[in-house]
Amino acid sequence: MLKTLKGRLYLLSIIIVIPFYFFIYLSFDYSRTMVENELLKSALIVSNQAVENHKRLMTSTERFLVLLAAFPQVKKPNSETCQRFISEISPLYERYVNIGVPDKAGILTCNGTQLESPLDLSDRRYIRDAMTQDRFTSSGVHIDRATGLPTVNFAYPVHSLTDPKNIVGAAVVVISLDWWSVLLNSNQLPENTISYLLDNYGNPVASYPDKAAFDIPKHFNMVIRSHDGVHRVFVQHQIKGWDGQVLLTFMTGIAVDEPLSTIDKRYTLIATTFTMLVVLILILLRLFFLNSISKPLNRLSDLAMKLGQNKYVHAALPTGVKEMDDLQDSFLDMAERKAQAEKKIVRQAQTDSLTGISNRDAFNQKLSEILMVRSDGHQIAIILLGLDNFKEVNDTLGHETGDEVLKTIASRLIACVPSAQLISRLGGDEFILLLEGFDDEKLMVLSEQIRKSVKEPLMASHCEVVVTASIGIALYPDDGTTARELMGAVDQAMYFAKQSGRDAARRFNRRLKEALTKKIELIQDLRQAVINQEFYLLYQPIINKQGEVAKFEALIRWHHPRKGLIPPDHFIQFAEESGQIVEIGHWVIQEAKRALAPIREVYGNGIQISVNVSPMQLSKQQGEDGRLLAELLSKPVGGSPTHIQNGLVVEITEHLLMNSDESTRRALLAFREEGIQVALDDFGTGYSSLAYIMNYDIDYLKIDREFVQKLGEESASETLCEAIISMAHALGVSVIAEGVETRIQADLLLGYGCDYLQGYFFSKPIPLNQILKYQQDKDLSV
Repeated sequence: MLKTLKGRLYLLSIIIVIPFYFFIYLSFDYSRTMVENELLKSALIVSNQAVENHKRLMTSTERFLVLLAAFPQVKKPNSETCQRFISEISPLYERYVNIGVPDKAGILTCNGTQLESPLDLSDRRYIRDAMTQDRFTSSGVHIDRATGLPTVNFAYPVHSLTDPKNIVGAAVVVISLDWWSVLLNSNQLPENTISYLLDNYGNPVASYPDKAAFDIPKHFNMVIRSHDGVHRVFVQHQIKGWDGQVLLTFMTGIAVDEPLSTIDKRYTLIATTFTMLVVLILILLRLFFLNSISKPLNRLSDLAMKLGQNKYVHAALPTGVKEMDDLQDSFLDMAERKAQAEKKIVRQAQTDSLTGISNRDAFNQKLSEILMVRSDGHQIAIILLGLDNFKEVNDTLGHETGDEVLKTIASRLIACVPSAQLISRLGGDEFILLLEGFDDEKLMVLSEQIRKSVKEPLMASHCEVVVTASIGIALYPDDGTTARELMGAVDQAMYFAKQSGRDAARRFNRRLKEALTKKIELIQDLRQAVINQEFYLLYQPIINKQGEVAKFEALIRWHHPRKGLIPPDHFIQFAEESGQIVEIGHWVIQEAKRALAPIREVYGNGIQISVNVSPMQLSKQQGEDGRLLAELLSKPVGGSPTHIQNGLVVEITEHLLMNSDESTRRALLAFREEGIQVALDDFGTGYSSLAYIMNYDIDYLKIDREFVQKLGEESASETLCEAIISMAHALGVSVIAEGVETRIQADLLLGYGCDYLQGYFFSKPIPLNQILKYQQDKDLSV
């Protein structure tokens, strides 16, 4: 057979085809392996997401319980005050199914939900451990008896208000784990995927999907066949408590049958198609070679004619049959006329009758069409423009004038943004633009051009009219992936622009929305805080080398009547932005001066109180009244005004000097001339240049706590602190170390020659009545 041309053709075809089948098989095996690896990665990612989410939940819950346990209302668990307080805060924390405070005996009366009678929780181990071991504890996962859902309970000890060593109860919260199933649903896992939530004994308490049979895998991180016949790859992650005991386990089995079946079908189709092509080629080759010998010219002519008759022809190409061509031409003409009529109807329905530009329906349709094909993350921009106070134009000049204004604005938008995909009028005084190929910077420039164009005076009904516009900007996919999300985002952005004073452009930002809401609320609350006496001062001792109390630092605190304790770093910035820091700073100075007299009666006339001063206070000092300097030099309560032993020390931050101007220099010079001492706080957080000390005549340098707390752990911090102290002393400046918390830190600093120490090692910030009874009991002698 190999001696014939046909036989040799078949042999050559087989030799050519076999390598292709081999490569198809290798590609098939590689694809299956890749799919298995990707599914394993998916299982690991889902499991890691669950673990990380739960860890964050535990961390945030611990912070919440620590804060809750510090409130004086909960330190009497059986009191009506505790019950009322817990009932008020429970609705504010939706993540917690319940919040309660059982007393030391485990009896629960103070609860977030109404109890028919007190509950005995003394059998709850995690509550006993929290009170006996004085730590944050967890119950592990279990099925809640009230809701039937998997939950985790957490507890933290509550100490007595008068005796911090005495534990009077425990703050307890219950957290539902329903987020676990939500997380799995959001990951779009393959069909037949199963997942289990196991308690600390390894028993399932929840499954995904619901009521899935618990099938213990023999192996993890590899494909195995489950009892139900489905092939899966299992992974598990455990969450352990502080003692190393397993609290709960996330076990996930990703089904691989469907993805692998897809691969099998695909390569089966490829192999089948390739085989059919091979057979077809062989047949064609056989026909070609047979006919090339016996009837070469006739067969070629006949083959050309058949190929011409069997060729796939698009509908628009001639068929070669006159009747069919005539019928096809008539049909195509009818289809074209019908398409034009439909386009005309759609165009009329999607055009704004007043301005002649497209309307809301046209815009929504265009946006939806673009989003359907923009799956590659290509940016699409939306600019929403709302005319400011347009109602006044209609009310004062009439609706006809208002209509003329809207027409002019539409024309200006078309001229200003010719590259826009679509410019539409949404209705009323709102216009919207759809653009592509713009980044944030170009959008802001374009928005500014639009704003200026709209603001130019225009003539309407023989009247000169000036209107302004508030502009909102949103981007796909940053601000939303659907038309609804993008429209909501751009609407919010325009609202921000109007809230900012109108005649402005604002880019949508979810954080800005949240921050703006909180900021406005906080600034409003700050206006009443001083009047309602919501601020108070705490004092932290500053100890000299001999172990004696030499100074105190006054630290402001804000106890909001509804929000509880608000740290200074959460409101000082807003107080400065709103200008209220001047009034608050005035209150701090007056309060510190009132405290100076009783403190000096206990510790002597040489004692000083440090007060923090903001940049705005220094700026006001250079005004007409020089209020800050006058406040600092006023007569201390119960004392006599002296320059040498002035009772207050001004503390300024290194950041303030980094951004200082000539007014700051003049203010500090005025303090120096009047004998008021100045301390440079947080030294080391900025550029850490000792040139500040030489340029501004600083009396005290305060080493930032970040460096102090690393003493004994990092040699770099030790070298840095020693160098700062040595150079400061060479310039005649005393050094105060902040954040001293251990004996090792104190000994090292004293060994370097540090003049003063401040931190929790000696005392936390405490109220004035405790300061007057404070006894420094740390022996600093070498």
